[in-house]
Amino acid sequence: MDIFVIISQALLYLCFSVLAGSFILLLIPGKYRPDLNIPKRLLLVGAALVPVFTFIPVLDITLYIAPRLGLFESFKIVLTTYSVGTAWNFTFFGSIVLFLLVALAKPGERKMSAILGALLTFGLILTVAWSSHAGAIDSVIGIVSDFVHLASASIWVGILLMVGWCSLNDKNWLAFLSWFSPVAAGCLAAIVLSGVFLMETLVDGYIHSWMVSYGQGLLLKHLFILPLLFYALANGVIVKYKLSKDAAFNPIPGVRVEGILLVVIFTITAVFSQQSPPHGNFMSSEAVSPLFRHFHGDIIDAGSSIGFVVNLNTVGFFFLSLLSMGLIVLSYFKKTPILISFLFSCLLVLSIYLMIMVTVVIR
Repeated sequence: MDIFVIISQALLYLCFSVLAGSFILLLIPGKYRPDLNIPKRLLLVGAALVPVFTFIPVLDITLYIAPRLGLFESFKIVLTTYSVGTAWNFTFFGSIVLFLLVALAKPGERKMSAILGALLTFGLILTVAWSSHAGAIDSVIGIVSDFVHLASASIWVGILLMVGWCSLNDKNWLAFLSWFSPVAAGCLAAIVLSGVFLMETLVDGYIHSWMVSYGQGLLLKHLFILPLLFYALANGVIVKYKLSKDAAFNPIPGVRVEGILLVVIFTITAVFSQQSPPHGNFMSSEAVSPLFRHFHGDIIDAGSSIGFVVNLNTVGFFFLSLLSMGLIVLSYFKKTPILISFLFSCLLVLSIYLMIMVTVVIR
C-alpha cells in the first residue's frame, strides 16, 4: 500500500501545480505572457483527482486498523477523529465546488472564475497541510509552514509547466520574465524559509537524520535544488541576454527542464514524506535507511553520530561533480535535447550524493 500512497502524493502535488499555475496565468493579461492553450478538460481532471489522491492515505490508515475494528467502523473513526480524515472531508467538498466552478464557467467570466479557482486551490492545499506530519506535531507552525511550502512550490512549478508545455509560441517572453522572475524568486525564498521551519519541527539534527530514510530523501531533495538553481538563473537572466541578441532564440526547452526538475523534487518529497520523520528519540539499528547502510555497515544506535573524513574517493567524486556541472552549462548553451540536459542534472546530484556518503563516517 505504501507505493500507492507515494504515487498518489506525487500526483496530488502535480494536480495542485497544474491548477494553481493555470488559474494564475489566466489572470495575467495576454501581453505579459506567451499565447497559451490550457485545455478545460485538464483543469476538470485536476479538480476531480485531488479528492481521489488525498483519499489514498485515508484508505491506508483505515485498512491498517480494520482487522481490529472492522472496515466500516474503522472508516467512520478515521473520517471523524483522525486529522487526515477530517481534513479529507473539507478536501472532498472543496474539490466538488472547484469542479463545478470550472465546468460551469463562461468565457466572459474568465477573470472571476480564475480568482475563485485560485482561492479554492489554495484552500485545498491548506487542507493537505492540516493533515501533514508537521501539522500533527505543531498545529500552528507545522500547518502554516507546510502550507507555504506546498503553495509556493505549486505556483512555481505550475506556471513553468503550463508555460513550458501549453504555450503556442514564445511571444512576449521578456514581458513574461519581467513578472515571473520576481515571482519565482519569491517562491524560492518562501520555500527555503518554510523549509527551515519544517525541519525545525520535524527533524532533530539535519545531518544526523541522514541515517534514516526521511533524512536521505531530504538530502536528495536538497541536492536536486542545485541544478534547479542553475536553470532558474539561466531562464531568468541568460535568456534576457540571448533574446536581446537573437530574437529567434527559443527559451521554452530550458523552462521545460526547470519544470521537470521541480516535478522530480515533488516526487522525492512524496516518497520521504511517507516515512516517519526523525523527531525525538528515533534512532535504532532497525530505523537505519537501507541506502545509508549500503555505504556504512557499522552498528548504529541512539548514541551514533555522523562525522566527515576527506579521502581519495571524496576528491574523485568532487571532480566528477565539477565535470557534471560543466556538462549542464554546456548542454544549455548547445541546446541539447531536454532528456540529455536532465540526465546531466541527475549525474550532478548522484556525484555530490556519493561524495557526501563516502566522506561520512560513523562515530
